Amino acid sequence: MSKIKQFFAKFKKLDIYNNGKYYAILPLAVVLIMIVCGLIYQFSHRNSFANIGVDFKGGTMLTVEYSGADGMNSGQKYTKNLDIIEEALNEKGFSYSVAQTSGENSIIVKYINTAVVDGQAIDYSTDEKVEEMYKINESIRASIETKVSKEFGEDVKASCTTVVIGNSASIKLVRTALISITVSLVIILIYTMIRFDFYSGLAAIIALGHDVAMMLALTVIFYIEINSTMVAAIITIVGYSINNTIVIFDKIRSNLKPFKTSGVRYDLGEIVNKSIYSTMTRTLYTTITTLITIILIAAIGVASVRNFALPIMFGLLGGFYSSIFLSAPLWGGLKDLGEKIKRSRANKNFRNKGGNETTRKLKKA
Repeated sequence: MSKIKQFFAKFKKLDIYNNGKYYAILPLAVVLIMIVCGLIYQFSHRNSFANIGVDFKGGTMLTVEYSGADGMNSGQKYTKNLDIIEEALNEKGFSYSVAQTSGENSIIVKYINTAVVDGQAIDYSTDEKVEEMYKINESIRASIETKVSKEFGEDVKASCTTVVIGNSASIKLVRTALISITVSLVIILIYTMIRFDFYSGLAAIIALGHDVAMMLALTVIFYIEINSTMVAAIITIVGYSINNTIVIFDKIRSNLKPFKTSGVRYDLGEIVNKSIYSTMTRTLYTTITTLITIILIAAIGVASVRNFALPIMFGLLGGFYSSIFLSAPLWGGLKDLGEKIKRSRANKNFRNKGGNETTRKLKKA
């Protein structure tokens, strides 16, 4: 504990407010790395800047349910079944993006409706080719059922069902996701402005935008699938990060109150730094405890759970960084800019009034 206290003692010597512009370098570097990684993915065998999932791009959800034997989703049986499904998909030029178990005897896989045949990509995700995709899925279904019986014997049966997600459904989901995120941000902006001031609301929204951007950037860098769970992850991080930011803004308001009531001038940078340091321990501990929980979920969870947990981890780290190094300095910068604009306008009005008064006196003379 003594080492932790020594670390915080040294850290508190940093002038976060006046060095706020330097802390923007790290997020910019992450975005740059994302662009480089995305371009590499785009022009490599992945042929895609980001791993856009079936939910947003359109695709097929294939459910394979087994009967005639138990434990088909455990150990070597699960691995073999997944190999059979992958082989049947590869024969038609498809490859699955998500695989997960459902109970003890079912496997669910999702794949994009884009087949690669002889090195050429054929897109079946458009509404015009939905019927053709249905026929291809029927062929895949028959192939899987035949291969399972051949591998495990005639007593073991595989029953396959497919659900095709077309372009129109994907576009609707994207639109709904954007509306949900936008509405949550607008409500947060209004709430923060009412509770504190306009500069706090603006700084909070910019900081939340940073958190979402970092989450998406790291998701692209590690090529994690972006699906409908990403929307839930974004809204979760928006709600979590704003809590840390509001705690700091509340401390700033508390530290400013004595100066406002007494009318004594104060150093804005000193107020911001003091508020950050007094809440830093709380922000750090809450972030660490939440991260531990999410890491455990990602470690022991299935693939679908990891696709949700990993973006949450990225968002937690981005939210901690923005709460400490971006939101409060940004609020101070915006407030300082606003005060300068007010003083400039007041001086301009004063000069204009003085000039008009002098002009009237000269005319009377």
